[in-house]
Amino acid sequence: MSLSAPLRVPVEIRTRVRYFRLAHEVAPDLLRLGSAAPDEAEGAVEVAFHLPGDGQPIRCRARIDEMVVGDGDAERAERREVRFLDLDQAQRERIERYVEERLGLA
Repeated sequence: MSLSAPLRVPVEIRTRVRYFRLAHEVAPDLLRLGSAAPDEAEGAVEVAFHLPGDGQPIRCRARIDEMVVGDGDAERAERREVRFLDLDQAQRERIERYVEERLGLA
């Protein structure tokens, strides 16, 4: 995985219904959510979110994957990784710039 940075913004997940979750981390290829995505959000979904200070939303298709959360005996898999499927180059560069600035690399 590429570098990631903390991000606390609402994420819209759209299937036939709209769901909202809070993002906790962003990288140029994925978002990590603070709580699990609904089971109904299967296959390719539409996601939308804003980077802080950026007036244009990031919108793309994504797939929600499981990740291991917890520690020790309480570890479990939850659907918290939102992997971008068709993020265009300009949107990827905006995310990369955000991550670099947030990590003090820019």
